[in-house]
Amino acid sequence: YNRQIGWAVRRADHILADSHATQADLVALLNVPPERVTTVHLAADSAFRPLPEEETRRILAQYSLQPGYLLFVGTLEPRKNVPGLLQAYRSLFERRVTTAPLVLVGSKGWLYDEIFQRVAELGLTKQVRFIHDASDADLPGLYNGASVLAIPSFYEGFGLPALEALSCGTPAVAANRASLPEVVGEAGLLVDPDDPEDIAQALARVLTDEPLRLRLRQLGLAQAARFTWERTARETLAVYQTVLAR
Repeated sequence: YNRQIGWAVRRADHILADSHATQADLVALLNVPPERVTTVHLAADSAFRPLPEEETRRILAQYSLQPGYLLFVGTLEPRKNVPGLLQAYRSLFERRVTTAPLVLVGSKGWLYDEIFQRVAELGLTKQVRFIHDASDADLPGLYNGASVLAIPSFYEGFGLPALEALSCGTPAVAANRASLPEVVGEAGLLVDPDDPEDIAQALARVLTDEPLRLRLRQLGLAQAARFTWERTARETLAVYQTVLAR
């Protein structure tokens, strides 16, 4: 796969990156000249929006959930840092900051066994819910029902779940790493993904500080509105026109 990427970046007339962080990686790791890479951000689907409470509760009932849980959305694999999130959640639970469950929505990726082992080791079997088969149609409701989205990934090329959460008015606690700061902006709390206690403290702030949570909700909706598929299409078209005019 690495050989294919090396060939592709040499062969390409131009490269579209979905974040400035990815653009920087292409330049630093694959020696791509900066002028051959343009960042064009992605967007969340229009289905991700604040929903009426009754619609949210209807969706949550299908998964036997009540509003107020902590949420993670993503593939279960090492770069997502789920063990670090579990350690942070254990700290919150021990300090009685919350008794709400941690809901992990996503399919199994690679090297996922450690996640299930950590749940057992931390004594969180009853507090952690895994949802591997959530439909795309239900995801907006699952975001709306959450008190906070946690995305403490070691690496994200873009970090679409963070943007989906903001679009639904759900506060995000995200890793201060790779693309996530440019997606979340000032609308979320950024944490050190290598420090579970830092993750725990940020989650605790969102869960216990109502004015902060309301402020993050408004900032999140405004931040998400900056990312649209119309803008993505317009900027992508401009790159194609520039390349074809050479």
